[in-house]
Amino acid sequence: MNKKNKKLFDTIETLIGNGTTFRGEISATKSLRIDGTLIGNIKEAANVIVGENAHVKGNICANYVVVDGVVEGNITATESIELLPKSKVTGDITTTVLSINEGAIFKGKSVMIEKEENAEETEENI
Repeated sequence: MNKKNKKLFDTIETLIGNGTTFRGEISATKSLRIDGTLIGNIKEAANVIVGENAHVKGNICANYVVVDGVVEGNITATESIELLPKSKVTGDITTTVLSINEGAIFKGKSVMIEKEENAEETEENI
């Protein structure tokens, strides 16, 4: 995880621990870390970490997402997505910044979106 992302995740407000299975939909205003199993969607969250031993079967929607485990579902992040070396993602990714580390496995398509500020500046210059 890069230094910028590390600071964002200094305080974890919600944790699904190793050995825990949660079924359902999650909405969180702050940071969420998953080290166990989530079967369901993360509807919204500020920051999401999918730990090395975690398994998510569902879609993730957040500002920042860092994956070190397994995600079977689509990931949408308004700011950035980082796939760490041991991550396995099967699904589509939509974000403004995408980082895929060597060793990560990604099966799906990626869509890069412009940040709103950049899009507005571009439109004004036309």
